[in-house]
Amino acid sequence: MKILERFVAVDNGCLWPQLRLSPSGEIFMTGFNRPSHGKTQGDVDCWKSADGGRLFRYAGTPVRHEPGCNRMNNVSGFARNGDFLTIVSGYSNRPEIIYDDEKYLSEYFYKSEVLAPVSARSADGGKTYSPKPLNYCFEGESIIPFGEIISIGNGALAASIYVLGAVRTVDFRNCTRRAGILVSRDDGDTWTEFHGIDRDINETSILSIDGARMIAAARTAEKQHIKLYTSNDGGFSWKFMEDGSMINQIPASLARLNDGRILMCYGVRNNQKSIMFRTADERGENWSEPSVLAVLDGAGDMGYPSSVQLGDRTIVTAYYADGSTMHNRYHTGIIRWEI
Repeated sequence: MKILERFVAVDNGCLWPQLRLSPSGEIFMTGFNRPSHGKTQGDVDCWKSADGGRLFRYAGTPVRHEPGCNRMNNVSGFARNGDFLTIVSGYSNRPEIIYDDEKYLSEYFYKSEVLAPVSARSADGGKTYSPKPLNYCFEGESIIPFGEIISIGNGALAASIYVLGAVRTVDFRNCTRRAGILVSRDDGDTWTEFHGIDRDINETSILSIDGARMIAAARTAEKQHIKLYTSNDGGFSWKFMEDGSMINQIPASLARLNDGRILMCYGVRNNQKSIMFRTADERGENWSEPSVLAVLDGAGDMGYPSSVQLGDRTIVTAYYADGSTMHNRYHTGIIRWEI
C-alpha cells in the first residue's frame, strides 16, 4: 500500500461522504453540508471532481430541506441511462445552530421524527434535480437510505436502506432494526420491491458481483461491528458469510477494484482512530488481514470511508472527521493511494 496524496476536499461539512465514479470518469461526492452530526438544519449536497479527487467543486443540492428540518441521510448512484440518482431522508425539528447540547436533546431531538424519503434525479451532471416522494413505505416504520444505488441483474437497480421500527426519535432506543435493498425495474423512476438482508443490522454497503451474486457489508445494531452477507439470486435472499471487523469498527463500504478484487474500507473507533481496509477475491471471499490506511489522531466523530478506483489504478477514498491534529474542524478528507 502506498499513499500518493491527501487533501481536505470539503471544509466545515460533508459528513458521511459517498463517492461514485461516473461513466465519464468524474467523481461525484454526496454528504451532509453542515458541521454537526445531523443536529442542525442542512442538506445533502453534491460535489464533483474532474481531476481524480484532488479538487471537488459544489455541483448542486438534490433535495432542499423544509424549514425547521434537515435532509441528511442518502443513497446515491447512477441509473442505466447515466442520470445521477439519490434518495434522501432527514429529520424534523432541527435548530439552525446548537448552543446547548442538553437543550438540543430535550427541545429538539426527542421531539423530532424521521421524514419520508425523497428521490431525486439529475440529467445534467448533478447540477439540477427532479425530486419526488419515494413511492415505497412501511407502515409505522422509517426508511433510512444509506449506501449505494447499483445495477443488478435483469436490468434492475438496487438501493441499500435500513428500516427502523419507529418514526419518533424518542422511540429509537427500543425499536427494531433491519436492512435490505429496494429494487427498481424502471431505471430508478419507481421502487417497487424490498428484499431483507437481516435483522439487527443497519448501515449497509452492497456490491453486485455478476447478474446473480451480490455481497453486503452491514453494521450491527449491537456490539457494533461489520457482518458480511452474500446473495446468489440477485438480492432476493441473503445468508450470513462471516464477521468482517472487530467491535467498534464500523461502518464499511465496498468497491470493486480494476483487477476484480473487492475492497472494503471501514472506520475504526476503538483504540487509535483510523481508517482500515481489507481485500477479497473477485467473489468476495478469502478476505485479507486488516491494514491501516490512515490514522486520524485527535478525532472524535469520524469514519464512514467510501472509495472508487480510477483507470490508472489510483484508489480515491473519502472519509470525514470532526477534527484532527492535522485539521481542527469538521471536514471531509481525500486519500489517493495504491494497493
